[in-house]
Amino acid sequence: MGVFLLLFGLMLPVAAKSQDTVDVLFRYTPSENAVRSFVPGSFNNWGNNSSGVIQASDGSILTPDTDAGFSYQIIELEVGGGGTSYQGKTGYTYKFHEHLNSSGTSYTWLSDPLNPITVGNYSDSFVEVTHPMIFQTVPADGSVVSVTPPAIISYVGALASDPINPALSDVRVNGSSAMAFADYYDTEKQLLRIPSTQDLGASLNEGLNTITITAVSMAGISVEKNIEFTFVQPTVVDEPRPPGIQDGITYHEEDEGKITFSLFAPGKSFVHVIGDHSNWQVNDTFLMKREFVREDSVHFWLTIDGFTPGEYSRFQYLIEGELRITDPFSELILDPFHDDFIPESRFPERPDYPEGLTEGLVGLLEPGKTPYAWQIPDFDRPNPEELVIYELLLRDFLEESSYDMLTDTLNYLSGLGINAIELMPVAEFDGNNSWGYNPMVHGALDKFYGSPNAFKRFVDAAHQRGIAVILDVVYNHAHERSPLIELYGANRSSNRFIGPGHAFNVFQHLNHGDPYIKTWLDRMNRYWLEEYNIDGYRFDLSKGFATNVDDDGNLQGPNPERIANLKRMYEKIRTYDSSAYIILEHFADNIEEKQLESAGMLLWGNHNYNYAEGAMGYNDSGKSDFSGMYYANRGFQNPFLVGYMESHDEQWIMRKMKNYGNQSNAGHNIRELDTALQRQKLNGAFFFTIPGPKMLWQFGELGYGWGELECLRPPYSDGTGDCLDSDPGRTAEKPIRWEYAQQENRRALYETWADLMHLRSSSPAFTSPETQFSSFLAGDTKWMKLQHPDMHAVIIGNYDVVERERTISFTQPGVWYDYFAEESFDVSGDNLQFTYTLAPAEFKVFTSEYVDPIYTSTDLTVPDAEIPVAVELHSSYPNPFNPITTVRYTLAKPATVSLTVHDLLGRTVMTLQPPTKQPSGSYTAELDASDWSSGIYLIRLTTPDGWHSQKITLLK
Repeated sequence: MGVFLLLFGLMLPVAAKSQDTVDVLFRYTPSENAVRSFVPGSFNNWGNNSSGVIQASDGSILTPDTDAGFSYQIIELEVGGGGTSYQGKTGYTYKFHEHLNSSGTSYTWLSDPLNPITVGNYSDSFVEVTHPMIFQTVPADGSVVSVTPPAIISYVGALASDPINPALSDVRVNGSSAMAFADYYDTEKQLLRIPSTQDLGASLNEGLNTITITAVSMAGISVEKNIEFTFVQPTVVDEPRPPGIQDGITYHEEDEGKITFSLFAPGKSFVHVIGDHSNWQVNDTFLMKREFVREDSVHFWLTIDGFTPGEYSRFQYLIEGELRITDPFSELILDPFHDDFIPESRFPERPDYPEGLTEGLVGLLEPGKTPYAWQIPDFDRPNPEELVIYELLLRDFLEESSYDMLTDTLNYLSGLGINAIELMPVAEFDGNNSWGYNPMVHGALDKFYGSPNAFKRFVDAAHQRGIAVILDVVYNHAHERSPLIELYGANRSSNRFIGPGHAFNVFQHLNHGDPYIKTWLDRMNRYWLEEYNIDGYRFDLSKGFATNVDDDGNLQGPNPERIANLKRMYEKIRTYDSSAYIILEHFADNIEEKQLESAGMLLWGNHNYNYAEGAMGYNDSGKSDFSGMYYANRGFQNPFLVGYMESHDEQWIMRKMKNYGNQSNAGHNIRELDTALQRQKLNGAFFFTIPGPKMLWQFGELGYGWGELECLRPPYSDGTGDCLDSDPGRTAEKPIRWEYAQQENRRALYETWADLMHLRSSSPAFTSPETQFSSFLAGDTKWMKLQHPDMHAVIIGNYDVVERERTISFTQPGVWYDYFAEESFDVSGDNLQFTYTLAPAEFKVFTSEYVDPIYTSTDLTVPDAEIPVAVELHSSYPNPFNPITTVRYTLAKPATVSLTVHDLLGRTVMTLQPPTKQPSGSYTAELDASDWSSGIYLIRLTTPDGWHSQKITLLK
């Protein structure tokens, strides 16, 4: 690795080769309560961590330097090496890691506070290795300094074969060279450390200053780094906030160009508001005033005039000249790492990130925005016991993962019969491709799925169809990029907002005992309900809502502190919304869950194991006992148990049947698709008819889980579980299978479940707490009886793989109906008992009142057609489709009509009906898009009175 070339008698410098290495010093100042610290990264297998835990003896450990006040490790890295790209450069990724107890089981991961460049969904720090190299420089570029005089510290390194020449390297302050580099350079650590700018004989300007470090190697190769920083010595005005001002952003109705900012920041000395209004410069005109209530309650605030109504404006808080954060109550934010990957069509006219002007998350202001005009301002929500919730992850539900496309898909969900949609988290999370349980700004809508108005249109459209919208919200924890974490750092000893953590904890556990976190949480709950007109919440990991859950006994409960916290939150919501759903993903001691449901909250009830065992044909030893699905069998006073067979966290039952289904009867082999689909119909019969709210996971109605790549890995590092090595990761994207809706056998499952939901909605017998419920749900053949003044019902089914007999006594004499066969029969007063021979997976649903199924009706009588009263273009079905959909329209009077299909540019791509005079009546036309590309198209029905259009989506 020579560094000189002898040519014509001259010694010329030669650039470093990619295989050359530099000994890079990584320095870090651990928090006060850190037992030890590490620098795990791509260069050392990330500290050989196991599920985030690094062993105390791992080679990535840092060595404390008590004299210097930091810990460090010197790592040999290749020039130009590393496997990660950032803005066209290649480099290594890393983080710092602290052990907070002796064993290392309590820990935290942190981005490098001395390096602003981070990449990826986990905000890994990024470093490019060059020759020479300047790294981890203080003051940071773009920082604001209020300490006088500031120190200058920087790693300045080079190849061992061509080291730094201290005599030629120098440091300049505001262009004035002190030529004192050699006096402050540690050649062993390759560290430049100047205690203060005064030691260089330099004076600082009030305002902008520049430090220039020039590193020159012995061979004359040089690199230069300019650091611009602002020197301020602000005088903060102490003054109470005006009446009515609370933390966050306050718009003033009397003056739409006026905004008041307020930030809760005890322990901080001064804060500036920077942004478009200040040209991203630090200006004491925008130095916030301070309201000092007491040491632990300090608010910085400022009212700023001159914003333009109807236009976005970008802003940040600059804390003590160093830390840039968005407001914890921001409603929209810009992310420098991920926003560029959001399709422009998802959020038209979204402002750009102020690249080169700042770093970190930036808040968006919308002064004078036009309020959304709700079509259904006061939605009549379904009663909690009537809920049938469809849980979905928008990313894995639609190829175009947008609220607009989800709105266009509501007909499919409405046709299924659900009356609520539960969206996995849509608050701003880190990255774009995510389940959403890594929240950064809990009150900001994530832009990857669309704009706030697009989300409101979706909610409005759902309400028009009688469908409630429930949000999955994440208040157990926050990502380290959350302003709640950034404000005081990711260490619970110095950040009052961080809780003790617990066994199920991820990211930073929030301190639910802190008064400000309680206020913040109440504000978040109210905001989403009132701003977006949603109908309630599913609270993720609600067992973490306490300060003592680092103890496993308190985590599992019963935990009086947690119960009190949840009841307090519930009562707060009830002061402004009397019917919003409060659903807890709790899974704590049943005694505690009973207290919570008696207070009015709903609880998730996971029965994935039981229904999977029954579906697979394994019913011995109570494996397929469904009795816990009925709320009263849990000791609940109210029908507030949200029972489910599948959720985003459980393996799909179809996958279980495919891998492990009972094969003892070749004629009923559960590892065959059609048999498995039939058994899911059977599951539905013993699921939707049990009183109490229910939930299903997306595409369960189409038998999802059987196909290639349709597998859910177990959590953390528990291996592949039921999945193959080639299957996607647990939270990775899963295949979107709208084509299943076109397959007859899978469509039959959809229709059977739809008919069961239709039956459920037809009578309070299947939902009311007044229903008398009895059952036998543990064996090969199962039965249920429901008795209500409106209707009685009896359900029987065979979960075995061979033919079985089931004798059942009906609950009353009279005429009964076989719901799916649409046959009636008499049950006499002397003979209420019947014996049925059931084939494997066969089931019967009997009702004392006639209910007409929607899809499986055998009634061939065609009802009298209703006379149309207007021209109407009905919803195409199915939509989305592949490749055929049926278009329907009605005419109230004879008219000349044409039916055409257009692309989004307005071009005609097909004429289904040329201009033709037609009499009044109903008409259909079949659209075959076999030769088209996937996308959105418009159907247009044109009459002499005008035209009607609808959007359709082709998904291939």
